[in-house]
Amino acid sequence: MKLAEFLIQGQHMRQQDRTLAISYFEQCLQNTTTSEHLDSDPSTTIRVLLDLAVELVATKQLESLQRAQVLVQQAGEVLSQHPDQDHEQEAYLLYARSILALELGELSDVLHILQTAHQSYRNSQQGQALIDDAIGQYYLRVNDLQSALMSYERSLSVRLEIEDEWAIAKSYIHLGQLYLISGDIDQAASLFQSTLDIALANSDNFLRLQALKGLVKVAIAESQWQTAIEMIKDGISLLKEPVDSIEIGYLYCDFAEALLGDRQIEESLICIRVNVLPRFRDYQYLRGIAIAKHLQGRIYVYRLLDGLDSLDEDAIETAEDSLIDASVAFEQFGMMHEYARSLYDLACLYQLCGNSQFQYQYQGKSLRSLELSLSILDQLGMSHTQLASQVESMLNQVMRGSF
Repeated sequence: MKLAEFLIQGQHMRQQDRTLAISYFEQCLQNTTTSEHLDSDPSTTIRVLLDLAVELVATKQLESLQRAQVLVQQAGEVLSQHPDQDHEQEAYLLYARSILALELGELSDVLHILQTAHQSYRNSQQGQALIDDAIGQYYLRVNDLQSALMSYERSLSVRLEIEDEWAIAKSYIHLGQLYLISGDIDQAASLFQSTLDIALANSDNFLRLQALKGLVKVAIAESQWQTAIEMIKDGISLLKEPVDSIEIGYLYCDFAEALLGDRQIEESLICIRVNVLPRFRDYQYLRGIAIAKHLQGRIYVYRLLDGLDSLDEDAIETAEDSLIDASVAFEQFGMMHEYARSLYDLACLYQLCGNSQFQYQYQGKSLRSLELSLSILDQLGMSHTQLASQVESMLNQVMRGSF
């Protein structure tokens, strides 16, 4: 198979679903590495190895990440044996290495690798936009929202210039996710809706799924619980086990969040226990487990708030343990916005103890949690967000003694 034909067919498969794409790349890999085809078209072989690796990275599953490492190494070996390949092959190899390192949390060399890839793509605007997307992802991971915004806007500008609608929609997704984090819900909603319009016009399941996931977050932020639930169901219908298990787990996290907001507290807890934690634990996905633990802790707080559990020391410790486990993991993984939110939720738990015999035991903990949360949000440049306002309001209450 020629490289151009492979790229066109691979893009089509990616637009349908990841399971189909991985199956297609696996078959192509088998075809290019059989004895009669070996070394016949090294450019196709390298690209097959790297495209398969990129899709495996996107699953976030540990075994798939380990396989991706092997594939990237193999691609590098083939490339070194054929130094006459163009610079774009080298650039794509560096891109695959960097997104793999990002997913593994190995951040030390990522920015340098991506900058080198950007230079190697000097004759390809599409390639440079792809690298700018990855640079934006890197800056998000290190909590530099302004630099991430600049990278995503640079990528979008290139794509608007070359009028690549599919890639423009990808930029909208990245920018929408950034605006969600920074609290600009209206801007995020507009970008996700534009992506959904493009997806539906082109029967593109990949873009449709990304848009739905963003619009779910918007609906939750706006307390539109039933709207969120319906979109989550649509999103899950586009995914397939086992390839998409972690992505499904994330959508069920959103489902539990929407149920909790709708005061379906027991159903929310069941969702976490049955549909979320088992998936993340099966794949040893620690970031997801931390998110689920955080949500589980919040559910326990709601149970106390609504009188479903007695406000005794055991119930308080159960909620506290989940929230502390989550906050420790968030700090460890550099998920600082989530860390700040978990500290606020701990303070909400301690606030419940204000009219109980545990008041003085938890008042100091509440104060420390809120001060640390506010400090983190300030460092992130997020002191203008709704969460920061909530933290500051509760901190003022605690400092005034109205615990």
